[in-house]
Amino acid sequence: MAISQPALTRSIKNLEDLLGVELLERKPRGVTPTEAGLALYHHAQIVLNACQRLTREVRELERGVTGTVYVGVGSMFATHITTTVAQSLAQAHPRLAMVVNDGFFEELLRRLQDGRLDLIFSNFPRVTVSPEYVLEPLITVRPVVMAGRSHPLGRRKSLTRSDLVEHRWVIADQPHATDTFEKYFGAEGLPAPRDVFRTNSFNLMRHLVESGRFLSMLPEHVVREQVREGEIRQISLPGNAIERQAGLIYRKGAAGRPAMQHVLAEYRKVCAQFVSEAQTGS
Repeated sequence: MAISQPALTRSIKNLEDLLGVELLERKPRGVTPTEAGLALYHHAQIVLNACQRLTREVRELERGVTGTVYVGVGSMFATHITTTVAQSLAQAHPRLAMVVNDGFFEELLRRLQDGRLDLIFSNFPRVTVSPEYVLEPLITVRPVVMAGRSHPLGRRKSLTRSDLVEHRWVIADQPHATDTFEKYFGAEGLPAPRDVFRTNSFNLMRHLVESGRFLSMLPEHVVREQVREGEIRQISLPGNAIERQAGLIYRKGAAGRPAMQHVLAEYRKVCAQFVSEAQTGS
């Protein structure tokens, strides 16, 4: 902003009168700041820098590049889709923080309800969720029966669901997992297997399947590497596959926060890519 010399002189004189001190020492060949003038200059620089930071932070907040979003992630997605989301956001918005906790749906929903989480990315439940929450489906998950390469059913062909009943299983220790498990066998009039180990550790589930002593129903994407290496095999069975919708769950109104908008948009983009790759088999 341009200011004329007479106006600048008047402004300085008014400031000196207001403070009751001399800010500049006038000499025949010019002016030099007094100690009071130097002190004022120092504090003025601090104030100006603080104003600049405040302006920058407000503008960044408006663009959604600052803030913290607390995300709950279903264990089946903790090391896949969310990894890509976090990496993309860190590159595009380094000052936007994500705090991510993984778990199974029932546990995550409790955290969302009491305000410890801003959103969930998980399989959708088979129970009714309060209308105060938005359920935004993004992908379809198809769990399939998996066995370790040394499991007796791992190399057999022409299997039916009845062949699975007498074997040992590992499933998630959650109501939705038990419900899916029982309905899978009940759809063909079969009793659910009784030799079932339950755990809330996905890594333990995977290792038990790899051991060759347990069967489990897992989405292919979570054991893709083990399937590729031959450690885990998919058991082909006739009949319709189980399908579950998965996506975002968040409280209505929460999406208005700029930081949330960026996280939601990144999940949508990454999931669209995930679906495209699944369709092309890449």
